[in-house]
Amino acid sequence: MPTFKTWSIGEVLTASDLNTAFSPIPLYASAITAQYTGGAIAADGTASVAIAFPASRFTVAPIVTVSTSDARLTAFISSVNAGTVTVGLRNNGVGNSGGTVTIYGVAMQFTSGTAAG
Repeated sequence: MPTFKTWSIGEVLTASDLNTAFSPIPLYASAITAQYTGGAIAADGTASVAIAFPASRFTVAPIVTVSTSDARLTAFISSVNAGTVTVGLRNNGVGNSGGTVTIYGVAMQFTSGTAAG
């Protein structure tokens, strides 16, 4: 647990002050940009794409949020573990989706005991 200190206006913060009085946020994160290139998804159809996280980024399954570049598609998390997320794509529109879709997202793990995913 960090110690607390009161600073006065104009007082210089030392490295020791910063190391003992401030705690870094225990956060690991990864931005996601991936391509689905499996062809058009028909109305009410689904598809999926597996996306690997950078090696050793997470120690447990992170919390993942995703979206797509195609307004007809709803992106959802089909499965996730410390190394990979599988993103499902569902076409909620009345016509076919585009054949190539960009998936955007973010994955976050605060600590292995705080947010297991």
